Amino acid sequence: MTKPALVVAAVALAVLAAAPAVAAGRVATLSANVAKPGETVRVTGQGWVAGTLLQFVTCGEGGLTGSAACDTRAAVATPVRADGTFVVDLRAGAPPKPCPCVVHIAEVQGSALPVNLPISITGHPAGTIPATAAAARELTVQEFALTGGTAAAWFGARDRLTLTYTVRNPTAVTLTSATAQIRLGGGGDDNIFHQEVVADLGPGQSRTFTVPVELPLAAFGQYVVSADVSGLAPVRVRHDAYPWGLILINALGVALIVWGLLRRLGRRRALRDLDPADALLPAVVRLGSLGAYLVFDDAPGSRRLHRHAGAQLSLDNLRALIGAGAGPGTGDSVLDLDALGHVLARRYPRSISLLEENE
Repeated sequence: MTKPALVVAAVALAVLAAAPAVAAGRVATLSANVAKPGETVRVTGQGWVAGTLLQFVTCGEGGLTGSAACDTRAAVATPVRADGTFVVDLRAGAPPKPCPCVVHIAEVQGSALPVNLPISITGHPAGTIPATAAAARELTVQEFALTGGTAAAWFGARDRLTLTYTVRNPTAVTLTSATAQIRLGGGGDDNIFHQEVVADLGPGQSRTFTVPVELPLAAFGQYVVSADVSGLAPVRVRHDAYPWGLILINALGVALIVWGLLRRLGRRRALRDLDPADALLPAVVRLGSLGAYLVFDDAPGSRRLHRHAGAQLSLDNLRALIGAGAGPGTGDSVLDLDALGHVLARRYPRSISLLEENE
């Protein structure tokens, strides 16, 4: 470009900067068209929709190549007043792309086209707007949520959630090709579990993605689900995964064990303090003289004990139990010997004959 052409371009830029920007009845003006990085420039406007939240940021490459050309660190946002006006003091930034530079005014959530106010940033590199500016890519997030879940996850089972992710194209050009990527956990490529091609998203259009998210078996702790469309409109949502059912069951088990130990200690203390005169015969009694146990019918597991023992009683033990051989009237047995004889004669005839021989 020749020197005269550069002069003409500079003059044209100055004229544009001096004049207010008008778009569909919306007017925006800068207090100065030249600023150093860090200096404050006042932006005023009128004719805007009341209550609309606006974002103000300094961008390079004419503000036509998306947020990648803007100094987002110095961006500010403010709502439009009830009378349709606004006044914002913006710190001139240092865009990551060369000038021509602008103050980019865009609705945070809305369909109106953005407004660019030309500004010269002193000392900032100058260049040209790339030919690919017509394919600018910029998206805004309208909605995202992680919903759902299964009751079985309370007990360590796999949990199934649903990510709803809505993005909007706020630019004046069509988003021709991009890729929606959903990650679980960190931000590396190894964590991508869902990809989807996004094509032909026209100006002002929105698109909603519904993605199933499955947490692993026995998930414990906090999980992060992140999404973006080729690096545009990134979001992160956290989900707490704790198997409260298992925790409750374990806590209940510990409580039952403690209760059982306390109950057992209480019984031992009660038996230690019990007066022998008030003691009751337990369900199972050991007979030292016989080397055996006396099990009552109401004892726990008495049927099983009888089955294992076979309901057998040796002859010597039977004799010692009923006092046989001590002579008439000298035994201390309280058994009905006649009834016992009938029973034994029917079941154990050999035992009866041995008893008669010993009498």
